[in-house]
Amino acid sequence: MGRVLVLGRDTRSFLSVIRSLGRAGHEVHVAWCPADTPALRSKYIQTVHEIPQYDPDGLAGLLAGVHFDLVIPCDDFAILPLQQNRARLEAAARLYLLSDEAFALCSDKRKTYELAERLGIALPRQRIATTVLEVEEAAGVFGWPLVLKPMRSVVVAGARGEVRKVRSTAEIKVFADAMLAGGPLLVQENFIGIGAGVEVLCYEGEVLAAFEHERVHEPVQGGGSTYRKSVPLSPDRLEAASRLMRAMRYTGVGMVEFKVNPATGSWVLMEINGRFWGSLPLSLAAGADFPRYLYEMLVEGRREFPRQYSHGVYARNWMLDLRWLAGNLLTDRRDPTLMTRPLWKVMLEPLNLPREHSDTFTWDDPSPGFEEVAQFLRRELWPLVWMFPPLRLYMAARAARAVRPARRVLFVCKGNICRSPFAEQYLRGLGIPGIDVDSAGHYPQDGRSSPGAATAAAKAFGVRLAEHRSLTLSAGQVRWADVIFIFDQEQDAAVRHAFPDAAGKIHYLGLLAPGWHIQITDPWGRDADAFMRGYRQIQMALHRIAGLRGAIAPSRLPDRPPPIGTAHEQQAKGRVHMPTAQFPSS
Repeated sequence: MGRVLVLGRDTRSFLSVIRSLGRAGHEVHVAWCPADTPALRSKYIQTVHEIPQYDPDGLAGLLAGVHFDLVIPCDDFAILPLQQNRARLEAAARLYLLSDEAFALCSDKRKTYELAERLGIALPRQRIATTVLEVEEAAGVFGWPLVLKPMRSVVVAGARGEVRKVRSTAEIKVFADAMLAGGPLLVQENFIGIGAGVEVLCYEGEVLAAFEHERVHEPVQGGGSTYRKSVPLSPDRLEAASRLMRAMRYTGVGMVEFKVNPATGSWVLMEINGRFWGSLPLSLAAGADFPRYLYEMLVEGRREFPRQYSHGVYARNWMLDLRWLAGNLLTDRRDPTLMTRPLWKVMLEPLNLPREHSDTFTWDDPSPGFEEVAQFLRRELWPLVWMFPPLRLYMAARAARAVRPARRVLFVCKGNICRSPFAEQYLRGLGIPGIDVDSAGHYPQDGRSSPGAATAAAKAFGVRLAEHRSLTLSAGQVRWADVIFIFDQEQDAAVRHAFPDAAGKIHYLGLLAPGWHIQITDPWGRDADAFMRGYRQIQMALHRIAGLRGAIAPSRLPDRPPPIGTAHEQQAKGRVHMPTAQFPSS
């Protein structure tokens, strides 16, 4: 049997590829995955290689020292650096990558839609916009809500472009202006329908295996599904997917995503996912073993694969679906533009249990599922313990005592693109004497920009995030700081694990804000309201710090955030980056 290196991080496609190849008897190694991902608990993993995430040099060193029959990247973040360093890395190992032409067509929505249009495949009405005015003009043609899409889903490893639905001219001004900074936008009408995907395995454009699923639960504003079922192949959608694959001479696996109007039966193409897809656990449960098929096609030269699979099989991501259930309950289900589900249908779903599978928990490999549940409980329930009044008051008093004499304050969130840079710039803007400020993220990716929604929301508080670029938390920063403020339990665990000696410096910033909530939730990937709520909570906590330092009397805190200056003025003040002697690399 072969030895395979799998690159990824999630509990859907990444874990499914690991399980599929492990069950087939292959020796599975993994890399480029966070240390806390539940997938690492799988019994099918033989070796975890700890090399820097998305670092082609580290991967090249590994490939030079260990022979692999195949290297499989499972998500866009892993694919992009491989694609960009293809010639160099392919000299050391067989990589599963699309051809350069197919990759370009799948990763650029404009090229995808131009190809579909030439082939006569149905598309939503759309146009390309380069200005806010052009987006507003599209709203007059397509109506509300309007869908704004960046041309590319992933522009650098670790940074994903955002798809936004806007429902008013005011929202266009907020989101389109920020998104256009990254280039032209694809503006689409909101096609009402449910998501469906045709998954394929192809060789030189010929479809060797195919599978179709239909979404049962998907976020009301759009996004990945949390509950889905296998359905018979639709002849017309399979034909559309086949034409696209033939035109690209596609070799590999992929999902062609459609949206289907259940009332009329009409459908449109949404995109091509040129990689393993999030609903892969359903394919495996229904008998379409795409990871094993891919290995056998590329390494063993096999060209014949099963064409049959089980219909009416369900798969659910339970941890994500709990949030969907709450959202569906609280959302206006009369609005046809929101992807909700009638409550009576939700109440009948227990009837599916004999045919239902979990994305993460399986009887032959239960540990990843248990770990996912444990992480969910730690993340969701442990903060409730901290809300016990005596404990919260004690922890808040401890944080207040720490910040009063502090000269160096460090804010740490996950990616250093939303919460911590906002807190850093806002606190510096308050002009408190005797405090230096910095920020970082525990996610190991430097140079990422803040998302458009963060930039737009921060402007309302006088903070300019457009020029900010992320930094990864270093040992030097941890030693430099007198106080380290974190935002949620994920940073608490990550910073304590990486820097156990710093435990006495770590405090939740939310302890200094009014109310009983400890955590300031990560707004990344959510709507503008989530950013505004989070930034308001941060603002109130920072005003408390100012009050503790005597810089602003708490009774005279402004109702609205004070202006902090232009980006150029902030640059003149200088982001606090200590010299090398104070921030050693060790």
